[in-house]
Amino acid sequence: MLRSGMLKMDKVAAIRHAVLVAGFSRRRAAREFGASRETVARYLDGAEAGVREPVARPSPTRDAAREALGALLAAQSTMESRKQRLTARRAHELLEGRGVQVGYTVVKELMAERRRRAREVYVPLEYPAGELAEVDFFEVDVIINGEPQVAWLFVMRLMSSGRDFCWLYPRQDQGCFLDGHIRAFEAFGAVPTRCAYDNLKAAVQKILVGSERQLTTRFAALATHFVFEPCFCRPYEGHDKGGVESRGKNIRLQSMVPVPSGTSLDDVSAAVLADVDKRFAEKADSAALWAAELEGMHGLPGGRFDARKVSFEVPVSSSSTVYIDGSTYSVSTSWARSHVTTYAGVHEVEVRWRGESLTRRRVPKGQRDIDYAAHYLAELAKKPQAVRQVADKLVAQLGGEFPSFWRRLVDDHGAKEASRQMARVLRGVIELGRDECERRVSAALSVGDAVATALLVSTAASPDVSSGFVVPASLDVFVASSSVAHFDALLSIGGVQ
Repeated sequence: MLRSGMLKMDKVAAIRHAVLVAGFSRRRAAREFGASRETVARYLDGAEAGVREPVARPSPTRDAAREALGALLAAQSTMESRKQRLTARRAHELLEGRGVQVGYTVVKELMAERRRRAREVYVPLEYPAGELAEVDFFEVDVIINGEPQVAWLFVMRLMSSGRDFCWLYPRQDQGCFLDGHIRAFEAFGAVPTRCAYDNLKAAVQKILVGSERQLTTRFAALATHFVFEPCFCRPYEGHDKGGVESRGKNIRLQSMVPVPSGTSLDDVSAAVLADVDKRFAEKADSAALWAAELEGMHGLPGGRFDARKVSFEVPVSSSSTVYIDGSTYSVSTSWARSHVTTYAGVHEVEVRWRGESLTRRRVPKGQRDIDYAAHYLAELAKKPQAVRQVADKLVAQLGGEFPSFWRRLVDDHGAKEASRQMARVLRGVIELGRDECERRVSAALSVGDAVATALLVSTAASPDVSSGFVVPASLDVFVASSSVAHFDALLSIGGVQ
């Protein structure tokens, strides 16, 4: 006789042996082994020891609370918002206020079950080679010329092969967004069938019904040029393109720690991209994956797309300045009060008017780039008080010895008179040229002569010496230039006051 104190697994084996082999009845086996006949029946049907199927039991209190909670939420459509979530504690208070007798623990479990059922179920996706790329921007820290600054990392990830392209930009505006696409497609040497995005302003002008979007003009032109289909995530559902979301974070952790530094964003971008490409090449099957990806993509179109933002009929102010993407730039004074066409690129802006073109370095939003030396000399030559207002920046732009000229004039005559004389110097720059003007003013100041006299433009015709005419030695006399101070000295000698 087997003993009833055996381990459960042995007990199951013993019961099955007693009934199926030794011929015990189920009643006798239950009595001998100290088990219920239901337990013996389960073991004979193949149930495992310690495993019991859950049995649904009536729970009237929980059922009443579930029904009341559902009615509560259905009756108040404004119960929750993105930032004001209905908590289990508050739901318990509201249910008790309606006379529902239920414990907080039950309400908490019901709320957890409700949120579990409400959460989205994801579908495992397949990515055919060359079919899809995902695109996004990521905020990063870099060091440029020893100064820490914030930059934006553009990332395009090819979903089939897992190859990435990344580049750093000072902003995440449309110009940088389009430039990133051009660089990525050129780096890959091909274009995927589709590209997936958030609903960013650089690409989407208006969200329509479902997945339809009204594209911005420049982004639509880019998609048409490279022949790819733009696809967009649902609003506030960035995980719809989780591949690039995850990869952007990994690039920051793998290739940008410690914080990268360089002389420009382009230098840092090249170094980060080289590290990203190196990591992809180290994958065991990278060559095969990339070959398959290229096979599924289509080639680059002819001609290069201009990623710059184009604006037509941009007004030029009465101060001869033009406003481009939040920054102010000076242009030639002959363009004042006209309308120009502007091209805003990543690092430069171009202004065109009647066949003329002016290119300037792009400055951060809210700043001004006023070139007094290039655009305002003629006006400043007529306005000494304006010269006084902008003198420091003006002479710095002129360069050479002009900053020292201004300091010398201020020291000798004071700021008011120095402004008048500097206005005359500017007229000399226009009439004589910058180098000749600088030479004459330097010579005059070195001997204490008047600046105005030194800048007089001679209209006398030069003698023709091409025939070999020789000036007699008696006429080869050098007469030094004089100054007002010399005439005052002569008058005092002659007794004239």
